Amino acid sequence: MKIFNTIVNTVFLIFLTLFVSSGCKDFDRRTQFRTTYSNRVVLDTINTKGTSSEVKSDTLIVDFLGTVKDHSSTENSIESVKLVTIGMEIDKGKSPDYANFNIIKDLEVYLTGKGMDEILVGSTDSIPSNIKYFEIKVIPVDDDFEDLVKSEEFTCRMKFTPREPIKDSSYVIKITPTYLVDTRKFGI
Repeated sequence: MKIFNTIVNTVFLIFLTLFVSSGCKDFDRRTQFRTTYSNRVVLDTINTKGTSSEVKSDTLIVDFLGTVKDHSSTENSIESVKLVTIGMEIDKGKSPDYANFNIIKDLEVYLTGKGMDEILVGSTDSIPSNIKYFEIKVIPVDDDFEDLVKSEEFTCRMKFTPREPIKDSSYVIKITPTYLVDTRKFGI
């Protein structure tokens, strides 16, 4: 009988462990969501001359708290907002068909929230050839961007080294940071 109880307890613990571990992943999935906001910068004949240049986006106004509400959460339940990727893309509808990232040697991306200091969020010194989309490495790993996204106004600045000047056209680059928002559910 003692052996039977030991086997039953062991099987129970194994099932409990499996249930809890799979339940935690499901719980994370229910308490986390990703959101993106795209800024656009324009490269043209003027700002691609010389050895170093920079362009700034217009101010992007977003409804972050509305996004949180759409995910059945509230502002008070936000635990953290992490920047996980930064996508760089040639905007197809606003750039020539032949446009790609060959014109840039390296770049840095900065973000500014309303009333906040500018933050370097990503950079790369090796841009793949002949591409229209790639992701750059996020620099502030594990920094919390809750204050930035709650400001609901973003400005983006891209500092870059041109490989060659753009002639007779302009390239529009879409910069899309992706944020992982972690919220509390059920008061825990």
